Amino acid sequence: MSDDKKVPSASSGKGFDLIKSILTVILASIAAAWISHHYKVQEEAAADYAESKKAATTTYYETIDTLGKRNYYALQAFYGFYWSQDEMAHWQQYDNMRSYWNERQYSTLALIRRYFGAAAEQQLQDLVSKFEPVDEKLIAARNAFRDGNPTPKEEFDKARLGPYLLNLADDIKNFSKSLQGQLKEGQVDIYSPQPPLKKP
Repeated sequence: MSDDKKVPSASSGKGFDLIKSILTVILASIAAAWISHHYKVQEEAAADYAESKKAATTTYYETIDTLGKRNYYALQAFYGFYWSQDEMAHWQQYDNMRSYWNERQYSTLALIRRYFGAAAEQQLQDLVSKFEPVDEKLIAARNAFRDGNPTPKEEFDKARLGPYLLNLADDIKNFSKSLQGQLKEGQVDIYSPQPPLKKP
């Protein structure tokens, strides 16, 4: 009986080696493409994070600077009216800061919400509302001075305006620390690409 089994030819072995080589090249190309894409995504995430933190930091400094100056000039105006020293000069400085805030309040609130979240925005709104009684008392003092009347010291004393402004300064410091904590932890830019951005 003859043996019908065929011995594999050398050409079929070469064909298998060629297929192996082609598959190796294809897999290597896929791996290289995946690695390239992975690092590109990482680089884009790092760039997004850096840009967001930079913008959030700028927003933080501008907001705290405005709040701090408004409180400082309010104290100066209070002392000026109370002790009859450069009343209108101190008032004008405070009024300028009031106008500066009023011009930017909506964009500032939107940026705080954008980078630090709704809770931070509410904190800022609460802080700003605490200036309302300050405005009321200082405007009354300005009007009295302009009309040639004595400064209503009893109204200042009744409202304890000096201690009130000092406590407000502490509230601003606490708000500042809260935002600083978010910046330190990278808890900024809560809308892009997902809340919040993570350090790459």
